[in-house]
Amino acid sequence: MLILMRHGEAGWDAPSDSERVLTESGVVYIGEQMARYEKNLARVDKVVCSSYFRARQTAALLLKACKPGADLVIDDRWSPEASVNDAMLALEEHWVENLLVVTHQPLIGYAVPFLIEGDIRSPEPLLPGQLVVLDILWPGRASAIRLPL
Repeated sequence: MLILMRHGEAGWDAPSDSERVLTESGVVYIGEQMARYEKNLARVDKVVCSSYFRARQTAALLLKACKPGADLVIDDRWSPEASVNDAMLALEEHWVENLLVVTHQPLIGYAVPFLIEGDIRSPEPLLPGQLVVLDILWPGRASAIRLPL
């Protein structure tokens, strides 16, 4: 299982894009998502996120709902400006049976259709805190099936 999640809602009052922090409502919504998807999250062995502060905040919150001892890995191949190809290399490097990736738009918007359809022409319009759960044995073009939420 692969869960791809966009970070929670972040404010704009920061010295740089990478330093933006989650808003109060962003933290609350991530908590709601944790409750809503607790069965999926409880299976997660590893969480991967970018070094952007809002992604690390989101990942740290989600880690509390994951399998005890789940690893947290920071990998900037999941930052907003990263390419889908780089993100797929990161997926391969960090692959475990049950993986959660916390990332950003526009990358997540391209990664979802790439994994499901093998194409990035129809990006997935995920809002902050939204997620997609995929059944996937190994990351690659058109290798995943979207699981119902």
